Amino acid sequence: MDRPEILRGQIIFAAQTLIEYQARQATGAGARELFIMVEAVTPQLSRLVDRLIADGIQVHLIRDMPALMRQLPRNSDILLFADGMVVDQDHVRDLASMEGNGLLLVDDGPATGHLERVDSHYRWAGVARLSPQTLFNTLDLIGDWDLVLTLLRAAVQGQPRRVVIPQSEVAEGRIALIDRQETADLVARALVAPLAKGGVEAGAERYILGPVAQLIAPRLLRLQIPPRHLLLGAAGIAGLGLALLVPGWTVPAVILFLIALTANLVAGHIATMGRMAGRKTLIRLLPDALVLAGVAWIGVEADMHADGLHLALLSAITAVVLYRGDRLALPAWAYVTPGSVLLLLLAALLVGLLPAALSLAAVLGIASLAALLLLPDRLAATA
Repeated sequence: MDRPEILRGQIIFAAQTLIEYQARQATGAGARELFIMVEAVTPQLSRLVDRLIADGIQVHLIRDMPALMRQLPRNSDILLFADGMVVDQDHVRDLASMEGNGLLLVDDGPATGHLERVDSHYRWAGVARLSPQTLFNTLDLIGDWDLVLTLLRAAVQGQPRRVVIPQSEVAEGRIALIDRQETADLVARALVAPLAKGGVEAGAERYILGPVAQLIAPRLLRLQIPPRHLLLGAAGIAGLGLALLVPGWTVPAVILFLIALTANLVAGHIATMGRMAGRKTLIRLLPDALVLAGVAWIGVEADMHADGLHLALLSAITAVVLYRGDRLALPAWAYVTPGSVLLLLLAALLVGLLPAALSLAAVLGIASLAALLLLPDRLAATA
């Protein structure tokens, strides 16, 4: 629920409003439709709905109980989120995987005294799963009572399954009731920043560009820059690098290509941390495609047309494999990625060995692709 009087709807969490983050958590746990109880439909809430719909999420803003009862599906369990509550996504998935009534609980103690008490041992961690029977039997009787707390009490009386979270996760900021922006910033660093390390990355993108992107992404969360805009910005930087190749400014062009790949990684990290669309959209490959067009161009300028073209194609295949996969079939260092190619070419340009670097990179690309095709089950992925 959103209560405008405490302005939680305006709190920014992980590059979006707190309500939007909860909505994406529910969707990530398998929810097919979202129902957000509000007292008034504000322009900010309308923009929130537009963003969710643009990502393929079906969402309804509900202003009164009759509308809620009309629109809720009669044969599906629901996930109920308390106002302002943020928890680790793994716990939300555990609760969503159950059947029937379920509660997310945390041990009672000094650190959890502000949470709603369930019994003498536990307090509610802000997420519940309710069966249709519990939900509609309670809605029929709810009147003017608090919706969330009334549903919580109904679930408790129904002997629900329980997912108990260690109290230590409260101290670590992985479970929090957020009522002000300062708290949201602290929890975001504890809860979502580690997600920036997720995803399938290899080569220089993993070992060199990736750590830089991981430092930048959490600092950009408060700016609420959509990942798609960052991806387009990365493509623009790569396009500028291509333009610099026309007068023969190869070193500045390669540096811009590396910046473009880093921006692309930042966009992916922000999409992951905010649970937004962006990491698995085709536009994610646009900066890579422009960069590799530049690699082929560099080969032409070095009078090594075949090596440049083959290197670009091999690295493009690697980029697509990493984009489509959810794990590494080879050790991360064994992939000849666009970033790896660029760093090798940059070093060669600085020492005047560009032709040799193009040939070496092409051979390495062939070896990497051969290993990917022939030995995926014999080589274990490494960090």
